[in-house]
Amino acid sequence: MRVAPARQGFGISKVMHVGEDILLARHGDRIAELRQNRKHDITIARLHGGSTDWAANSLVDMSPRVTDFPVARIGRLTDDFKADRLGIKRDEARFLAKIGAIWGGVVLALTGGILWLTYTSGNSEMLHAVMANPGY
Repeated sequence: MRVAPARQGFGISKVMHVGEDILLARHGDRIAELRQNRKHDITIARLHGGSTDWAANSLVDMSPRVTDFPVARIGRLTDDFKADRLGIKRDEARFLAKIGAIWGGVVLALTGGILWLTYTSGNSEMLHAVMANPGY
């Protein structure tokens, strides 16, 4: 097994990563070389048979650190929704979507009714105040 030599000196010792421990436990003396991938925080082992294996250098799940494009995340979320693998069931999501659509329709109808009543009342100042009010 080829490992980078530790520097000798006062207070300097080789840091052993968690990934090295995991790979040594998995493969033992079949490891030919160990190297660190600092970008992904993993240790990679090349075995005598030519195959490779890797292990994380931390004990946390690495999946939240993987960065995706939003389109890929939406695609995975859509696939999970179709397969009913989400925390919310499909029937619940459909029910919430129907309630949201009904509520949106009620809000639009009320807003339209208020604007129609204001317009038909013939008071242009009131219509101008409703349409141009900055919110205070």
